[in-house]
Amino acid sequence: MSTQHRDSTLPDIPELGIKIPSAPLAIKAFSFVKKHCDIMTYNHAVRSAYWALIIAQKDPRFVDVDLGLVVVSCISMTWDGLHPQSFYPKTSGLKSTEANIAKAFLNEQGEKSQSDNQTGLWSEARLQRAWDAIALHATPSIAQHAAAEVALTSSGITADFLGPHLDLGSGPNLISVEEYRTVTKLFPRSGFTFEGLKRTMCGLCNAKPSTTYDNFVGDFGARFGVDEKGSGQTEFAEEVERARPTNFFKMALDSLEALDKKILANNDEGVSTNE
Repeated sequence: MSTQHRDSTLPDIPELGIKIPSAPLAIKAFSFVKKHCDIMTYNHAVRSAYWALIIAQKDPRFVDVDLGLVVVSCISMTWDGLHPQSFYPKTSGLKSTEANIAKAFLNEQGEKSQSDNQTGLWSEARLQRAWDAIALHATPSIAQHAAAEVALTSSGITADFLGPHLDLGSGPNLISVEEYRTVTKLFPRSGFTFEGLKRTMCGLCNAKPSTTYDNFVGDFGARFGVDEKGSGQTEFAEEVERARPTNFFKMALDSLEALDKKILANNDEGVSTNE
């Protein structure tokens, strides 16, 4: 097996029984992400796609899964690591931003493929399934109970953090040491360590702070600051604390309780509450 591969596609791995699904949109997604992501982020996404294909061979839940959709979803979950940062807005939720941009990209590129007489256009249902897979990939407690493509995408991405230690409840050894060695030889970890992850997550906390307060990314900013060295750590931690569900529920329900008291008082006094 050659370890060389074109930028526009991914190599099959015959000895592992892996054949990359062939689709115009997949090739375009590979090219786009390769161009705009750093090597650590790109390799993470690509390895996740391979892990998903390996898991699909072993887990009976994924016998009839849409593997093309899963591979594209694994690749497209890297939108938060795109360069430059102008690719994504600063206001919408982090994972929904990834999913929205990916869905728009797939729709646009699919239409271009159609104009070039290629079979590339995805149905709205398929686009929505990809959106679900990308948006939920970091929430396995939900993803594992969703559609098969959503669950497999999440499993593949989770596997890149655990390798042969992965156990999804269906038993260990979903990824063997030999499979791990083969895939990482093709696509090395390239700095995908805790320090590398911390650098990326803190960068997101700096670039899009309001989208990280209510998810795991915000934990990095609260602990390490927005520059990995403690800058803005206290302020960031306060925002993360403020975004905690318990604080939101207290604020929301206290506000309604105060409104109820005002309405009751006005009713007792015969004053209209339609202000």
